[in-house]
Amino acid sequence: MMRIMETGTVVIGTGPGGATVARELAKKGEGVVLLEKGKTRDWSVGNPLAYAAMYDIRRSKQGILVRRGITPGGSTMIYSGNAYDPPAFLKEEWGIDLDAEVRETKKELGIKPVPESFYQHHPGTRRLVAAAGELGYAMTPQARFIDASRCDPHCDKCLFGCKKEAKWTARSYVADAVALGALLVAGCDVRRILHARGKVQGVQAETDHGPLTVHANRVVLAAGGMGTPEILHRSEVEGAGTHFFTDPMSVLVGEMREGPGTYREITYTFADESRKGEFVFGNVGALNAFIAQMAAKNFSFLPRGAHMKKLAGMFVKLCDEPSGEIRKDGSFHKALTPKDEALMSQGIASAKAVMIQAGVRPETLTVAKGIGGHPGGTAAIGRVVGTDLQTDIENLYICDNSIMPLSGGIPPVLTLIALAKQFARGLSKNPKA
Repeated sequence: MMRIMETGTVVIGTGPGGATVARELAKKGEGVVLLEKGKTRDWSVGNPLAYAAMYDIRRSKQGILVRRGITPGGSTMIYSGNAYDPPAFLKEEWGIDLDAEVRETKKELGIKPVPESFYQHHPGTRRLVAAAGELGYAMTPQARFIDASRCDPHCDKCLFGCKKEAKWTARSYVADAVALGALLVAGCDVRRILHARGKVQGVQAETDHGPLTVHANRVVLAAGGMGTPEILHRSEVEGAGTHFFTDPMSVLVGEMREGPGTYREITYTFADESRKGEFVFGNVGALNAFIAQMAAKNFSFLPRGAHMKKLAGMFVKLCDEPSGEIRKDGSFHKALTPKDEALMSQGIASAKAVMIQAGVRPETLTVAKGIGGHPGGTAAIGRVVGTDLQTDIENLYICDNSIMPLSGGIPPVLTLIALAKQFARGLSKNPKA
């Protein structure tokens, strides 16, 4: 049986963009229905079962992997918790100044590097940091969405979710929105945005309980860099799906000659940003580095899992060109361009040099290449939306990483929270149909 609902605003997606918008609108007393494709599945939080329960892992025809979270909270459930300021081009080229919202969010969520005491018993990571310094690099502590008072410095399970709730996730903003009167519908696959005569009318979706239609005067699409263009294609909204970037990452792992590696040491806590805008590189815990090899099908490395405590890992994250595409038939196309390949090779060479300097045996080094974690660009400002985030369909807005015109090459969560706060606070109350 078809269910029919009515509300003021439908928000599609519960990642940092969607959850923040829903929370801000609910604070203003507006009617909000929040639709999430994924299910909660708390049983998988904090262990590798998260890969089966919360991850959507897809591989392009050209071999690029993209990992994203399909669950309430979106990819924040499975991110590392790193926080970077917005890329400069948002302000310089598009006039989007998020400084105030960034300061507010950092204070609200306590964003800062985890304390130095966390690293006192991380010998592998400290060796990598020291080796980088010896080679002229500067791997510095990274600001994070982490409450150090709750965090176990030997856990390193951020990418599986956090049982201790030490890592901020967008689920907390979803909970705030629901407490303020928003309605969350999980397990809800939005199939189409309804619009006529240039104005939005609502959405059609499929749920475990059958079809659902939600009539609304405003729709905010925040399904992410891959989900958003898929919904726009099905809704016959033109222009979406091109200029796709993924911030692809290469993960290196090797075995220390002597002494411990980075087993049970926190991933992504230090990074060299001297070439930010091209690539950054930093440390990875041994288990995460090993899992990355398996995801990339580097199965020849599998026997070294028996020496997990001696393994050490590093990452190289690329600021890639927006050369991919999410097509109308649902296929996903993404390859590294020659420029991307050249920059990635330079980053890998730097990371290898650091690892060898730290004591990794060169013959054991293996690289999992092209693992993307920040899909975006597919409904960008200047192509699909204006700087007000509205599409050509009146009262249809987009607020997720798909609106970014270029890759920043850095985690976008802080940017998306700040952007969503500014956007939602600027919306007029209860738009007319």
